[in-house]
Amino acid sequence: GRYRVFTQIQRHANEFPLATWYSPEGLKKSVSVWCSNDYLAMGQHKEVMEAMKTAVEMYGTGAGGTRNISGNTRAHVELEQRLAAYHEKESSLVFTSGYVANEATLSTLTSILPDCVFISDEENHASMI
Repeated sequence: GRYRVFTQIQRHANEFPLATWYSPEGLKKSVSVWCSNDYLAMGQHKEVMEAMKTAVEMYGTGAGGTRNISGNTRAHVELEQRLAAYHEKESSLVFTSGYVANEATLSTLTSILPDCVFISDEENHASMI
């Protein structure tokens, strides 16, 4: 009773937001998936897909670990520099998801503001509760 069962879906390239849902019993049906982190469907954009193919050919797949384990990927450093310049900031930091960004921000705030108090309720994103 403690094991969480995750929904099994298979997204389809160039068919956003369509996907195939697989039941635990092996049944499948077509569904629309609007809850992804791909809010603008950029993961389906032709130029983005081509850039990803180029990156895989240049760098391979997988980072080999988190930044603190295997170091920064040069492409990520360059992206952070470009984002900082675009927003006219000293620097920027790219996270893997909004969840991770919230987690890092909240833990950083509590470490630099010792008396910091967060007021939260069930309407907040799960990363902030």
